[in-house]
Amino acid sequence: MPLLLPFNALVFWLSLLMVTSSINTDKTEEKISSCTVVQYSAPAVHVLQGRDGRDGPKGEKGEPGEGLRGLHGSPGKMGPPGIKGDSGPQGEKGEKGECGSVVTDDLLRQVTALEIKVQVLEAELNRYKTALILKNIKSIGKKIFVSTGKEDTFDNGKSLCAQAGSVLASPMNEAENTALKDLMRPSKNAYLGISDEQTESTFIYLNGGAITYTNWKAGEPNNANNEDCVVIQDSGKWNDISCSDSHALIICELLS
Repeated sequence: MPLLLPFNALVFWLSLLMVTSSINTDKTEEKISSCTVVQYSAPAVHVLQGRDGRDGPKGEKGEPGEGLRGLHGSPGKMGPPGIKGDSGPQGEKGEKGECGSVVTDDLLRQVTALEIKVQVLEAELNRYKTALILKNIKSIGKKIFVSTGKEDTFDNGKSLCAQAGSVLASPMNEAENTALKDLMRPSKNAYLGISDEQTESTFIYLNGGAITYTNWKAGEPNNANNEDCVVIQDSGKWNDISCSDSHALIICELLS
């Protein structure tokens, strides 16, 4: 507590001194108001730089210059592709074009081969259809003898067998000759596919080949009354007869 007394006294004294100085200063100013005032500047203080002012309004566009136009610059880089646009309206339907005719060689060969196969199958079918109509069948070796059961002329017999894809029967050995004889009953004679129409006294097969087997009846062939055709009798023996004035059983042969 004793220490505070001197401090308080000091504060009071300083306050009094400041008031007294203020009064004296006012009086002094009144007295020296007519004197020259000399102002001393304060020491320089470094301050921060202020902001740039705002840009003024844009001026009016000037008149175009009269100088020469500069050279065209090089093209810039291609920009990115744009967005795909909407599809346009569908156009009118065009006229129907002509059918194409381009066929490759390979396809043409295939078609030709198929046509040939079809023709072969049709021929086979016709042969078997005719065979079904015929009566009495005898198989011997690789041959099949089929009897029509009817007698007819030599020319009609050849035509009938040809329609079935066959020929008039022609035995080439004893076994085949016996098979034909067994098909003849009750007929007495059956035509063979042998004649000497081309060369008298030279009997050959209808395909032009020389005969390799014969079984002539005694005294035959005698060519009586211009006999150019051959028949097999119910005995199995052969005889020459007229091709145009006689009828005999028609027997055809097929290869199995």
